[in-house]
Amino acid sequence: MKGTVVSTSPARVRGKNIYMFLSLYVFQPCKAGLYGFAAFFTVLIFTRGATVLFGFVKNYNIDVDDVTFSLLGFVLVFLIKVLENIKERNKAKLS
Repeated sequence: MKGTVVSTSPARVRGKNIYMFLSLYVFQPCKAGLYGFAAFFTVLIFTRGATVLFGFVKNYNIDVDDVTFSLLGFVLVFLIKVLENIKERNKAKLS
């Protein structure tokens, strides 16, 4: 059997590196951040509903402040995912 050596072009390697960078440090963290936003917003909606249901507040309203508070969930989960990816990448380099 003869062996073959296949080399890729530098442009193809560069494109793959850019895709891996975007995937690890932008797309995956954004997806996780959206889950964090949805989790914070859902908890906020249910909490507001419970306060109205138990009679502590008369009106059920969601303000812009509630959305900005939920953005905190996006930022926290986004940062956690980015830091996890950095940690895994450094761990893989050391191995």
